[in-house]
Amino acid sequence: MDSKIVLQVVGFIIVLLGGILSYNPELVSNKPIPEDAFQAVERRVRWGFLMGAGMLLILHHQITPYLFTVAALGMTLTLGALISRVMGIFLDGSVPRHWMWVAVELVLVIGFGIWYAKQHT
Repeated sequence: MDSKIVLQVVGFIIVLLGGILSYNPELVSNKPIPEDAFQAVERRVRWGFLMGAGMLLILHHQITPYLFTVAALGMTLTLGALISRVMGIFLDGSVPRHWMWVAVELVLVIGFGIWYAKQHT
């Protein structure tokens, strides 16, 4: 089996696991759900980084050149956090600080995406 396909399958499993844990973080934690909506969403965002790591394995299959890999890593980790944050906003409620972070993460994803595209050409 081609190593690229193996990485993509492992990446898909990691994305799926990160998505499940972002949706229901209580599967691995016995801590009570925070009363504060911001903290409740933040507990989900941690699992978004796991989704981002899985996305990296699905989309990017090389180490060098290093700047290309750094751009891909930044883009996928931030995208995973963004997806988890938006999921948390819908599930736990929203506070204005959430939307500030959504805007920051969206700008970062776009910035890393542009950097990734420029490295690719």
